[in-house]
Amino acid sequence: MLTGDEQATQAQAQAEQERERAEQAQVQAEQERERADRLAAYLRSQGIDPDQLPE
Repeated sequence: MLTGDEQATQAQAQAEQERERAEQAQVQAEQERERADRLAAYLRSQGIDPDQLPE
């Protein structure tokens, strides 16, 4: 059984891990947005409207 201090330390470690996972997800989402933006710009440079692609 954990003491109060040990429980608090464990809770802090779990919170830090969750914060890191959230930050990684945010970075990945931003990278995906940037890639999508680059692809859209490339398509436009080729005369293709990326908003009018068939689904």
